[in-house]
Amino acid sequence: MFRNPITGKNHRQWEILHREIGKIIPAAEYGHYDEIVKFGGCHARDIIALFSPALEEEYIDLDSKGRGSCLNHDLYAYDPAQGVAVVQARQFYRRAASHYGATRKTYFLCGRNEITGEYFRHPVSAAAVRAACRKSTDPTRADVVRAVQRWMWQVTEKQLAKSIRQGDILLVPEREPKSAPSRGMSLTVADSHRILADDIRLSGRCYALNPTMVHAKGQHRPVENLTGWYSIRVARESDAWDFAERIGD
Repeated sequence: MFRNPITGKNHRQWEILHREIGKIIPAAEYGHYDEIVKFGGCHARDIIALFSPALEEEYIDLDSKGRGSCLNHDLYAYDPAQGVAVVQARQFYRRAASHYGATRKTYFLCGRNEITGEYFRHPVSAAAVRAACRKSTDPTRADVVRAVQRWMWQVTEKQLAKSIRQGDILLVPEREPKSAPSRGMSLTVADSHRILADDIRLSGRCYALNPTMVHAKGQHRPVENLTGWYSIRVARESDAWDFAERIGD
């Protein structure tokens, strides 16, 4: 069961929880660093808590002279329709009382696998997040989530809307890559996503005609009945500190 932080009701399904939140969530209030502070009476930390299995445990380990470190999270974007969020993990540390404190930050997209229920955390570009936040017109910053996804798969907004996703793989409609050499009818990408197609071509990217994609571990629904050419794009990820490295698919 998943508890709705706004209504207090419990929901059996992850997607229904976020759909219900999306219906009632008000405009956001923001902090000094562009982070989301709250949605009306719902604090951003209530939303972050929904994704807690994808986050490292927060802590404060500082002595009386301010030496040590601490870790916290801030919410930068939330898309109830997709049930995903963009979160910043921030670690402060000071090695000596005479030193200035320093910070390490990583932004990541986090959510939950639709079949296994496993939570994922995918490090993304800080520049992409901050630039999208400055342009955002969406109360929950769902447009920032889409900007991050465009960065991950290097697509336009139109391409993203027409594409099909399986985990961290995106199938993007394309024109026929006429100059690309044929490489058969079967290929495995990212170790676990198997493509079966009438023709597969490689030229910088992988292209497939009328593709079907299945997950070797059965952790994602098959992608079937696609017609035409598609490019197969593996999501890129940003460098991350060890408290925010990628987990899940």
